[in-house]
Amino acid sequence: MKKFGKLMLILCLVAVLAVTVAACNEKDSENPGGGGGNGGGNGTRYSIQAPSASDVFTVEGLPDGAYEGDVITFKVNLTHPDDSVINKVELAYNQSIKYEVLTAGADGSYSFTMPAETVRLTVDADYYPDTAEDNFLTWSPANETTIEKWVPVSDDDQYYSDHAKLVANVSKVPSGTGGYFHVHEQRAFSLDQDVIPDDALSVTFAQKDSNTTSFTVSIDRSKVDVGTAKIVLIVENGQKFGDESVLVCTVTVTEPEPIVSVEKWTATVKFQMVNYEVEVFQFEDLDHEENTDAKQYQSFFKPGHVNSPQYTVDDDNYATLTIEYVPGHRYEITIYVSLTGEGEQLYIGMDTSSDGAEYRNGELTFDKDNGSITFTLSRF
Repeated sequence: MKKFGKLMLILCLVAVLAVTVAACNEKDSENPGGGGGNGGGNGTRYSIQAPSASDVFTVEGLPDGAYEGDVITFKVNLTHPDDSVINKVELAYNQSIKYEVLTAGADGSYSFTMPAETVRLTVDADYYPDTAEDNFLTWSPANETTIEKWVPVSDDDQYYSDHAKLVANVSKVPSGTGGYFHVHEQRAFSLDQDVIPDDALSVTFAQKDSNTTSFTVSIDRSKVDVGTAKIVLIVENGQKFGDESVLVCTVTVTEPEPIVSVEKWTATVKFQMVNYEVEVFQFEDLDHEENTDAKQYQSFFKPGHVNSPQYTVDDDNYATLTIEYVPGHRYEITIYVSLTGEGEQLYIGMDTSSDGAEYRNGELTFDKDNGSITFTLSRF
């Protein structure tokens, strides 16, 4: 009897253990892939509400529930990745009434740790196909959508704001303006930051009789890279809530042609400054050829200026500077001045050692080596 009683006790313990293991397995099956915290089946399983169905994106790998402490990882896939952008991925907490903006990892996935309450995921994404006309705006047919990346010819080559421009014309009277459109907000952004970053873009507008007639997106060619990028212009009509125009175009950035080396000489120019101080000498090669290593622009600043190079001034108030030039090319120098005397009369006195200098009709022409330099005066 003792052996029989002991055997019955063992069988009962085995049965209890089997029921416990089965219950645990059933709990684990409710949390596939869950890990961390109480994942593994212990505690309450909380609901995860997915975003509403969308034609712009799909969500991959998001379970419909998890346990407190589980790390949930998922991806947001754009239906048209080249034409779309994810503005925000946000998690809303049901009971604590708070929101958390999620940031994508290096592999493009998002993750969060499951709280002890129901959560709701929302995704804000926009689809931007190329659009030539929308509401009250129309892209100008003259816009050039293929631009060349600016590359310096030399280490001291300066960029002179040779921006590419996309013009959008106000093609009809916006709602609520009464024919007088002057209150608006505008912004432009790029869908490919590696090709055209947002800091290469700026938006201005033109007006006639205080009525806005067009918007211009300027693209700084010194900040772009080779490839294609979509540029989005959004103009909101400040005179009617919810009224806006969204224009989109694809811009292609190309590599400039290889730089060709040309013959270059140097010339030292001296001239006397009377009754004024020169802030900047700006040289321009009027015969400049693209894709050569000759400088189209050269600037010389007054001594002590924050920029360089700087010209020198001797005791007789003669300024001396040395330019690099291509034989046979014509050069123009614009002199930005600040008057130091009482009179408004401006005068240039050329050093007599500068052969070929001739001053007439307010211009000083310096001929040498089959080329010329023309000085013109501008107030600074």
